[in-house]
Amino acid sequence: KYGFKSIKSIVRIDLVAKQPESLWMKAAPREYGFYANVNPKVNHPRWSQKTERRIGELQRRNTLMFNGYEE
Repeated sequence: KYGFKSIKSIVRIDLVAKQPESLWMKAAPREYGFYANVNPKVNHPRWSQKTERRIGELQRRNTLMFNGYEE
C-alpha cells in the first residue's frame, strides 16, 4: 500500500524451486501473504481495507483493487 513493491532496479534474478518466505510472512504470517496485495473486499485481520486516507488528504476514499494496479 505504501510503495514497498515498486521496483527500483533489478540486480539479479534467482530461479528457485520453492517460494521464498518474505520478511512480512515471517513477522506476521496470519496477516501477510507472499503477494501482499490489497483487496478491499477482504478485511485484514485487524482492520478494513475498504477505504484509505492518502497522504495530504483529509477525507477517506474507496480503496481500488490492488491499489489501482489491477490490470
